[in-house]
Amino acid sequence: MNKRELINLLLYDVALEHSAIVQYLYHIFLITDKNITEEIEVIARQEMRHLKWFAQKVVSLGGQVVLDRLEDMIVVGGPDWEDMLSKDVDAEQMAIETYTKQLEVVKDESVKRLLERVIKDEEDHRIEFTELKELAKESLLIEGQAQKADPKTLEVLNRFLKEEYQTIINYLYQFFHTKDCTYRDIMLDLAIESMTHMGKIGEKIGELGGMPSIEADLSPKPLRKLEEQVKQEMSYEQSTGEDYKKVVESLKDPDLQRLFRFIENQEEYHKHMLSEFFKTMRRLTVGSLKKDDGADNKLL
Repeated sequence: MNKRELINLLLYDVALEHSAIVQYLYHIFLITDKNITEEIEVIARQEMRHLKWFAQKVVSLGGQVVLDRLEDMIVVGGPDWEDMLSKDVDAEQMAIETYTKQLEVVKDESVKRLLERVIKDEEDHRIEFTELKELAKESLLIEGQAQKADPKTLEVLNRFLKEEYQTIINYLYQFFHTKDCTYRDIMLDLAIESMTHMGKIGEKIGELGGMPSIEADLSPKPLRKLEEQVKQEMSYEQSTGEDYKKVVESLKDPDLQRLFRFIENQEEYHKHMLSEFFKTMRRLTVGSLKKDDGADNKLL
């Protein structure tokens, strides 16, 4: 297996983990038993680490990360919880079989160790989902129990759900491809906070009896110069915060108002973080140019 084939294999694994995360998020949003959803969240976070590890291997091999997903592998299941969790058991089994087959052809020792680690995690996840499926049998889902929201409210929530998901994809893409360590840290922090926003909005959609729409544009974005990229992200955070502020004024549900104000405040701080980084970056750039000019003058 040459380097390009290994990179393609790892990119498939990134997409596979991404698909599992999306499937588990659907179930977190749709299942209202906290005893079950808290356990699924733990598993989903572990899958996020797997995605990160596979993506970092791609970068270390000189490849470019593509945060794609395998649509055929995202099987939501339902309407009952037991069926949803059965689909999660199947997803873990399929991942175990895929990574086990890859072990037979991969020669790179570092990648082999990673695959072995991930297989052990997936085997544990399969057991956990099996146990959760049994727990779901004991949970009674009463039809019509969920509060029903008007279609316009669900439309608004799903619009912001998709926007937060798109933000996560965009910021993770920057995280994997940016060389500046400080900016990498900022991108990861903002991606994590956007995951929190997405989770809160998705859970609210489920509580209101709606179906979450976890969709985004996954096509690779052009890699810009750092200064241009930071400006773009500052503008994005500004407009997003304004969007949340406008919607708050039109909402009647106090819980939704509180949620959107919470997110709006965090978006405002995101803009501040990016602005502070931009100022520091400009100072360092100008200082570096002055030093270069001084050195040139001395030579003259």
